Amino acid sequence: MSKKIYNQAGLQQQQTDNCCTASTGCVTPSVYDPEKIVAECIFVEKVYDSALIREEANEVLTVFFDIADNIPVGSKVINATIICTTKPKGESSGLVIESEVLSINGVTPPSGPTPIGPGGQEQIDLSFIDTSECDAVGKGTPIIVDQDIDVEGQVLLSISGTLRLPNGSHKSFSADKVVTITPFTIKRFARLCMPSTFAAQKPSLAEFCAILCDAILPLGLDSLEVVDASGNKKLKANIVLLFCIICEKKVKVPVQLCVLSTGFCEPEEQGGLCVEFPRLFPE
Repeated sequence: MSKKIYNQAGLQQQQTDNCCTASTGCVTPSVYDPEKIVAECIFVEKVYDSALIREEANEVLTVFFDIADNIPVGSKVINATIICTTKPKGESSGLVIESEVLSINGVTPPSGPTPIGPGGQEQIDLSFIDTSECDAVGKGTPIIVDQDIDVEGQVLLSISGTLRLPNGSHKSFSADKVVTITPFTIKRFARLCMPSTFAAQKPSLAEFCAILCDAILPLGLDSLEVVDASGNKKLKANIVLLFCIICEKKVKVPVQLCVLSTGFCEPEEQGGLCVEFPRLFPE
């Protein structure tokens, strides 16, 4: 979500954060005691290769915001703040981004159950790729991923500010509008490297994407105008919706790692009435 503030001098940007500090449950000791550091074997997924993709798209549209009927036509906007949110409240599904891998090295990935990675993320099993040629020289096998990134849904535009009325007085206003965007698709290719498929544990391809929207007034406050629409006062806004998309692809492979540990995580306890609670993990 991006907040933009406009005044007669131009565009100003302001961001305010309500912050907190997380507790990981781990304490970093000031001095490492060799007697308290132990070696552990953990079974995890290792990132073998990754690629980051950034894309931008935009849509130009005219939005009519509902404002109070006692605001006369001819009122001038002297400052405004506009925010675009990808998750409107209520029943709206918000802005939805989906990525579909069409082929890898020209081969359509087999359908069926997919392995699940961290966070419940579905992954593509790469065991159908022949890696024998590069295995013979002890190197990874290059893969070309052909994909479509589809975006559709709704965004929430919120605008607030101050109007100067024809009589010279000032009046505050605020309005929201849920806007359905025109669906669009972005085609992208990515080049990655993958390890051998001739082991018991097979490599996989994971991908996740995120999207932000930004509302831009291309002419500043001149993009805003109070109009009369069938007897109802509206704030007409000429807006450029900017969509900022980021996707990351990861080739992953299960591995066993030896790590040095100072102990198990112990999250901060929150108060209650119970004297004793069951264990979440074995000793």
